[in-house]
Amino acid sequence: MKKFLITLLFTLVFLSANFTGGKIDAYAKDVNKKTLIEIDSISTTIENDLDEEEKKILEQQEIERQQEEARKQSYNVVQTSTYSAPTITYGTYGRLYVSGFSVALYDYNVNTYSDLSLQQIVDNSDSAAYYASRNRLVIADHDTQGFSVLTWISEGTTSYIQFEDGSSIGYRLVKKAKGYNTGPDLVDTEGNSFFNMDSDIIMYTCYDGGIMVTLWSLL
Repeated sequence: MKKFLITLLFTLVFLSANFTGGKIDAYAKDVNKKTLIEIDSISTTIENDLDEEEKKILEQQEIERQQEEARKQSYNVVQTSTYSAPTITYGTYGRLYVSGFSVALYDYNVNTYSDLSLQQIVDNSDSAAYYASRNRLVIADHDTQGFSVLTWISEGTTSYIQFEDGSSIGYRLVKKAKGYNTGPDLVDTEGNSFFNMDSDIIMYTCYDGGIMVTLWSLL
């Protein structure tokens, strides 16, 4: 590009000279020294301008390269720092799994005695009460916290309680029915106590003005 512009300038100078009979006039041979100096100055200026332009282009390319590198590094940091494995909480007894739903179980009075009331345990998020009553094991939680799963599962459904050491206990649903919590008892719509029905564990939650009670046997 530089050579082209310099050649172009010299060509214009010679073309501006007078031509006679196809021969360059003597004037062209005695090109004014001042003109040559001006051409050289112009050439130098063009070269400097081109050098400056190339320098700007190279600087801009370097800035863009650095920005792209910084973007990649930032992306990698975000990708590696945003994900963390979910923490599994086992409560004070274990974790119950029923048809895609799971909740931590907090022992109220089976192996230890809780400082919290049954109501406080079920009110807490990711927290279901695990307690003993009338020689039966019971699990209770609010339907609004996911335990509504009990209202639509069918008999034969399996569930399990997993412990922190990796072991587990499995159960099969043998009966479900609407009932009521009278305080000291859990009864069906006819007043029969669920505690008098065969089961290894009872799970219940709020449902339609009463409770949904499910009876489970060990697998």
